[in-house]
Amino acid sequence: MDGRLVAPDLVHRMDAHREALTARMHGALQEHAFSNRALFPPRRLAEIAQEQATAFLAFLDTGDEEAIRQEGRKLAHDGLGIRSILALTEALRQAGWSSVNPEGTEWPPLQQALGRYTTALLEGYITKREESVLEQQERTREALLRALQKS
Repeated sequence: MDGRLVAPDLVHRMDAHREALTARMHGALQEHAFSNRALFPPRRLAEIAQEQATAFLAFLDTGDEEAIRQEGRKLAHDGLGIRSILALTEALRQAGWSSVNPEGTEWPPLQQALGRYTTALLEGYITKREESVLEQQERTREALLRALQKS
């Protein structure tokens, strides 16, 4: 299967369901729109859903977990909330489940690919969120030191 995580015909079938995958992710993002740290215009939520559908389909082809970690970092940087990213990954899992026969031989490799994608996306997201918290703490510490030096 070269770099692919699943058989080429399953990648093709998942790609054929791209619109449904994107719609499911978009719905999940809309449902949790107010949990984000930034207010995203509705158009941007649709773009995020499209970007993540494209990233997942590319991941099925390449297995490039580092690219997906970068996707997670970008989502955290942009202000996507925890509930939103969890809903996004759940929508992806549900879309995968509905696009293959769960009793068939295609489900285990797709399930494994979904797990690897979700783990990499969340690793990147969490890492960036932790970095942002540390940066904010450092700025707060520096401001406190400056205030103490002035007094």
